[in-house]
Amino acid sequence: MTFPNSEKSKSQKAIYDEVYPFADNGLAIVRLTLAKVTYFGFINQTGKVIVPIIYESVCLHDSNGFAKVKRNNQWGFVNLLGKEIIPPIYDETEFFREDLIKVSQHSKWGFVDREGKVVVPLQYDWAWEFSEGLAIVRKRDKHGAINRNGEEIVPLMYDFMKPFSNGLSATKKHQKWGYVNTMGTQHIPFIYDDAWSFKNGKALVRQEHEYLSIGLEG
Repeated sequence: MTFPNSEKSKSQKAIYDEVYPFADNGLAIVRLTLAKVTYFGFINQTGKVIVPIIYESVCLHDSNGFAKVKRNNQWGFVNLLGKEIIPPIYDETEFFREDLIKVSQHSKWGFVDREGKVVVPLQYDWAWEFSEGLAIVRKRDKHGAINRNGEEIVPLMYDFMKPFSNGLSATKKHQKWGYVNTMGTQHIPFIYDDAWSFKNGKALVRQEHEYLSIGLEG
């Protein structure tokens, strides 16, 4: 682990317990222990602190320039300038997908945007990331799908749903599997004992002990 010059390298190593490798964005995670408590932050290649070293845990910035950070046992996000875009107030978070991120408080899930605004209220028992403009959600053991405005496009009436792929979701109803489309209507009948998501226009399904490959029309 080296800095642009050896003197800077020596001084930084004396300051921090550990300096992790620099990422392509020019930032590196640093670790510092004070009074037996460990903190993390980010520095740039000149050694300047970009993200304050105040967090219990941090993750590398994603391709959108956002990094997960944890403080007081709560999660949020900072940008490449160290600004808290989403304050650390959530019990759990995932990563951005289609410009939205799923978050939870008190075991309820919803979605926030890049500015930290709640766009889907935290009301679901579970939520999957958005795929093809829709997210699968669960409430009281029933599954459906919502759009980016939080509108329920697929009613919460199914036993299970898998994320949309090729415009269809493998969906379970009354112990049988079929497929619903992004309009929320049945596209392929519920006649299978198991079903997988479509990829490149094909999906694997099972009827009793026989495995079949089907196309988008079933």
